[in-house]
Amino acid sequence: AIPSSGRRLSTSWPFPSAKPGYMTLVGEGLKVYKCKDESWCPGGAPGSCAENRDISVIGCSKCEADKYTSDDGSCHTCEKHAVAVLVVTSGIIALLVLAMFGWIVNRNQLNQSNAMLMVVISLGLTVTAIQTIGVFTNISVTWEEPLISLFKVLALVSFDLQLLKVECLVGQHSVRNLVIRQLIAPSAACYIAGIVLFKKRFFDPGLDLRIQVMNSVGAIFQMFFVAIFLSALTPLICYKHPNNLGYSMSSDPSVLCNEEGEHLSLVMVSITAVVTIILPYLATACMATVRYRSVMGNSVLSHKHLQMYRYLFFRYTPSMYWYGSMTLFRSVCVCLVPVVFRDVPSLQILSITIVLVFFATVQMHFKPWRGTWANTVDSTSNMLLVLLIVCVAMTTNFEDSTSLLGIVAVVLLSGAFLVIVVLLGYNLVRHLRPAPFYANFICHHKAQAAAQARYLQILLTQQCHEPCFLDSDHLTNLQDLFDVVRSQCRQLCVYLTADTLRRPWCAGEITIAWQNHQRVAVVIHPSFSPLSAEHLKAENIPSLLASADFQLVEYGLTDDYIAQAYRWLMLDLKTTFTMPNIEGGRQRFEEVAHWLARKRFGQSSKSSAILSKPNSVVVSCLPHDDEATASAAILAGLIQEKVLDIAPAGVLFLADLPPLTEDGQAQQQVQQCVQSAHAVIVVLSPGSLESLSQLQVIVDAIGEEVTCIPVNTPNFRFPGPDFFDEEMPKLLGEQQAALVTERLRRFFKSITIAFTTYASQQVLAVQAQAAVQRIPRSKATATAAVTTKESNGGRVSENPSIPLKLVRNPSSSTADTGVGKPTLSGASGEFYSGKEDACVRVCYTMAC
Repeated sequence: AIPSSGRRLSTSWPFPSAKPGYMTLVGEGLKVYKCKDESWCPGGAPGSCAENRDISVIGCSKCEADKYTSDDGSCHTCEKHAVAVLVVTSGIIALLVLAMFGWIVNRNQLNQSNAMLMVVISLGLTVTAIQTIGVFTNISVTWEEPLISLFKVLALVSFDLQLLKVECLVGQHSVRNLVIRQLIAPSAACYIAGIVLFKKRFFDPGLDLRIQVMNSVGAIFQMFFVAIFLSALTPLICYKHPNNLGYSMSSDPSVLCNEEGEHLSLVMVSITAVVTIILPYLATACMATVRYRSVMGNSVLSHKHLQMYRYLFFRYTPSMYWYGSMTLFRSVCVCLVPVVFRDVPSLQILSITIVLVFFATVQMHFKPWRGTWANTVDSTSNMLLVLLIVCVAMTTNFEDSTSLLGIVAVVLLSGAFLVIVVLLGYNLVRHLRPAPFYANFICHHKAQAAAQARYLQILLTQQCHEPCFLDSDHLTNLQDLFDVVRSQCRQLCVYLTADTLRRPWCAGEITIAWQNHQRVAVVIHPSFSPLSAEHLKAENIPSLLASADFQLVEYGLTDDYIAQAYRWLMLDLKTTFTMPNIEGGRQRFEEVAHWLARKRFGQSSKSSAILSKPNSVVVSCLPHDDEATASAAILAGLIQEKVLDIAPAGVLFLADLPPLTEDGQAQQQVQQCVQSAHAVIVVLSPGSLESLSQLQVIVDAIGEEVTCIPVNTPNFRFPGPDFFDEEMPKLLGEQQAALVTERLRRFFKSITIAFTTYASQQVLAVQAQAAVQRIPRSKATATAAVTTKESNGGRVSENPSIPLKLVRNPSSSTADTGVGKPTLSGASGEFYSGKEDACVRVCYTMAC
């Protein structure tokens, strides 16, 4: 800092003069201090500062009294009236912007278009990028024009009020100015809370004050978090003086760091701001993220949680709910770089580059934002920030850090080599011992057999005590699915329904298994029809397979390979099993699971008759429909243990139909089951409302005032006016149709619970829990509720104690979806199956 050939002073001055950009205090001519801005210190004799700058402070960092620092670094006389007008005008604009911001973030998201959402997200990303650039200004490097002027303009976003000349109003007291900066964010939060309270008081009394205040304040802190945190850290960001004279604060070089007095007071203000503002906000965001999965199972709690923390979750896709906390972590890392690596530009630049590149990689991998454009804007802004910091590195002299950079380079190269070795070893181990490993992979057509495949997965997992793969639980790309077939499963189970071999992904899975000599087991469903010899030719494969948004040839699966795999599957493979011809129920699937698990299927433990179990939860579905039976079986299994505290008798499953006898007691037993039930869950599937057996359960449950819970599976079509006015009379006759229609309308007054059979196991568990929550804790309470409802406007058309027996209209040609053409006789209580013209007994059994 002391030049070998500096300007000579008069012979009476014994000390050398300082270089430009450095200064010495009067009386301390050998203590050279570095100036933050070179224009402040022209160099020369002790006490040499630029015009109108205070020569008594270190680094000429302050203007003289009643002076302010202009954009070019020079000091000018304050015009307090003009400054007051500027500050007040800026404050009013800021308050208006905050009010508009609060309105935008609390606007109903159902009324917000995707285009407006992209505007809001892009605006937030732009503000965050500007604040990140504000962190760059605290790095110990030399900036050149026009970046210096640009940074001074952008500093306003980082709560640096020098641009507004506030020192003309409040003076240049460091502690007071820092306290004012720390109070900006809490003041904005109080202002937003006041606006929400005013809105609730005079415009919207039903407004939830806590939700709107939390969301508004959280959104403000989320957008300006870098500025808020960096402002609190300013006393800890310092730069070094030559000759080991210590450090000065970058924001106020007149204050020496690590010195008692003013700097200690500033550090105490900083710690207070971090403890009372930064840490509570970070803790709240982390707690909301951790609780996200647990509250999503409760519809009321999940709605409140999502509304209260919209700023944290709504901008991201549901699966990337954690990314809001990840952006906060990124901001924390960026702000801490100038603090941790104090006045070491090489490490500061390297650290910021690593942070930006790492989080840019995470963002490009997960694509968390709602909308492609938002992800593009985020990745682009990250790359531009990296390029900016690289350009700075190219103009910075690292002579003092040469040895340090060499060590860092060796560490980085060693780390890169270690990562390559670890990845090679990891993938080699995966190849030799793939994990996770599945005993079975169920290949199926999701539209026709989603529930059947899910139920088989549950049975196989229970019997084999090993995981079973179902793609609904692992919604990844085709390449990963094919790799599971290739190397991560012991057996491919092909569940052949009508269109299984027409699905491209099923074709790919079968072909991969054939090429890799995997064990394959085929289960033939009654709906499957074998392919003809013409279909098995390679030239006919494109017409056989349904269209899709991908081409199998992209994965190396040609038409010739697929044709050979299909011929092997249909003609050469001996491991096939045809589903047994059992009249409905779960026994069909149990036999399939036993065969796939290579176990001998013993005698059925089902009783040929069933006694009603009081206080049980009855589950009813369309009989003799495999998809409906599997859906109801999955639901029954998921709620079995959860209902024991409510209904001690557990779950009574009505779909297991044993062979009928001629005792004529079948209908009475079904009615006893319904009458004594704690609640009845009716699983609705296509054809349910055309089945007398399903209608009988619904009518009995409504008539006996038993809580009846509707659960709809995919593809179920809800009845419209035409169904009640035209189809019901055809099915049952005019007299019965009127009564059944009344009870069905009462049944559908309850909102049905969607049971998405093609969804993942986690989604099904949440939907099953919704059904459990509908079951009343007390049967007496449920009965009283129904009675009260009917007395307030409902109408009971018959005495509930007299059983209502449905009889099919003799003129109806509609076939019962469940059991052919059933009719229920009032005398004998029998269904007659048009399928085999055999008398079958209407007796449902429980699966123990």
